[in-house]
Amino acid sequence: MGSVRALITREISRLTRSRAWLVMTIVQPATYLGLFAVGLSGQLGLVMFEGQALSYLMFVLPGLLALQTYQLFHVFVSLTSLDRRVGVFSLVMLAGTRPGAYVASGVLVNGAVAGLQALLVLGLGLALVGPIPAAVGFSSGLALRAGVALVAWVASVVFWSSAGLMLGLKIQQEEKRDVLWGLFNLPLMFSSSAFYDVGKAPAFIRILSYANPLTYCSDALRFSMYGDPQAAMRRAGLLVVLGAVSLGLCLWVVRRLPLVRPQR
Repeated sequence: MGSVRALITREISRLTRSRAWLVMTIVQPATYLGLFAVGLSGQLGLVMFEGQALSYLMFVLPGLLALQTYQLFHVFVSLTSLDRRVGVFSLVMLAGTRPGAYVASGVLVNGAVAGLQALLVLGLGLALVGPIPAAVGFSSGLALRAGVALVAWVASVVFWSSAGLMLGLKIQQEEKRDVLWGLFNLPLMFSSSAFYDVGKAPAFIRILSYANPLTYCSDALRFSMYGDPQAAMRRAGLLVVLGAVSLGLCLWVVRRLPLVRPQR
């Protein structure tokens, strides 16, 4: 536990000493909500979901909450790539730190930040939406719905954090990292159901969405808020499995990663 506490302190220090990061922590989710969601809400009008007519802002709000978990993928790719490149990872491991402690500290700190961002998005979103119609499922079975949504969200945090950590430790060249991010970032976001109903999209996008974990998190949160809790539970269960597999692979990679970079 001592190594975990030390690494958590390091993670918090690394994040909070950057004023730009502190600003972006607040500005980025508020920008998504204020400029994107509110702007499109006036243009798109009502969206049908599970036989209910929702404003676009209500429809996209769960997707924006899911998006905060996906942002961790890029965060971890950047941070762990830097750790490996400058030798911090090797020093931490040579000091006797367990791989699980290294992974846990990063996931806990950055996951907590993502949680604060999600709460900000949820609070602002509900304030902008106003009173939710009684016919919408959000008003019934609140405890169950909140529990399923939390499980899905946390599982998505674990999945994207573990995947980003693995990739960051493996890819140390900034150019290669940036190219991969440029190629996959927007396709991952817009082949998911975060922003729109992929069921009405062309067939190739629907196929991509089935393999996109961001879709399952967005759908789990959306069903938790407005739809069938059983459908939300199925998607949350799948996310738990994906998160467990990703975490297991991540620990396997960290344990077997050479501490000395091979000479070229």
